[in-house]
This record gives sequence, C-alpha cells and structure tokens, in this order.
Amino acid sequence: MGCTQGFNWRALVGFELCWFALVYFQQQAVLPVSAYLLYGLWQMDKAGRIAVLLILLAGIGIDTLLLRLSVIQFSGDALLPLWFVLLWAVFALAAVEFMAKVLTKPWLAAILGASGGPLSYWGGAALSGGVLQFPLQFYSALVLIVVWALIAVALGQSRRWYVKAV
Repeated sequence: MGCTQGFNWRALVGFELCWFALVYFQQQAVLPVSAYLLYGLWQMDKAGRIAVLLILLAGIGIDTLLLRLSVIQFSGDALLPLWFVLLWAVFALAAVEFMAKVLTKPWLAAILGASGGPLSYWGGAALSGGVLQFPLQFYSALVLIVVWALIAVALGQSRRWYVKAV
C-alpha cells in the first residue's frame, strides 16, 4: 500500500495534482489521471483495491444524491461528469493510501472532513469555470459540511478492515 513506514508523500502530491488537473482541465485530464490511478492501484494489495472500489461507489452514490437534492449541480449535465467520477476514484485511492490513517480519531476526522471536503468542492467550483455550481448557497454549504464530516469519520473507522495489523 505504498509507504508502510512514515507518510506517503507520493500519494499526497499525486492526489493534489490529479485534483487540480481534473477540476481545471476536466475531460482533457482524464487519460493522465487514469494512468496515475492505475499505477496507484497496481501498488496496492487486494484489500486496498477493494476499499478503493467501495469508497468510489459510495462517493458516486453520495454525490448523485447531492445532485438530485440540488446541493451541487453541473452546467449542462444531469449526471456526474466523467472527470468528476474520476476525481472520486483518485480521492478513494488517496483515502486508502494516506487519508484514513490521519482520520482515526473520530473528533479529528469530523473537523477535518467538515472543513476539507466542502473547501475542496468550493475550490473546485472556482477553478472549474462555472461547471460545478451550488444552486442553494447556504443549504449547499451546510449539507456539504455535515456530509463530509460523516464521510471522514467513516473513512477513519473503516480503515481497520483493509489495513493489516502491524
């Protein structure tokens, strides 16, 4: 699963670069980000790959629900665009490689998730050229804060199912 000792810097830097490429370049970034994703998955054991898949599916489900509830929207799209689905895939990879390790204390996970998740959406909206939008500003912010606090706690607590005891 990448670095077993210390912090996985490749995963952090790789995720941040993929995030930026996807929100700024969107469809043009799909191939290079897919290559990075495949490399990251190749580095993992079977339990890690399954965890990435489950986080990806949960994320797509959550954002599809947020789309239906008008928390988020994409200009011209009724569905999640491919680049956004790929963003969930690299997030899931990063969650397994390093984020869940940081989120093991539920109170800390809730704080980090409630701040980092929504800030990522708002930053992505600013860089997306209007593609990602929040139709109901206050409602969207409140829902994203609560949802991402819960996601972060779930990521930290689920880690025990896919990380081998050291």
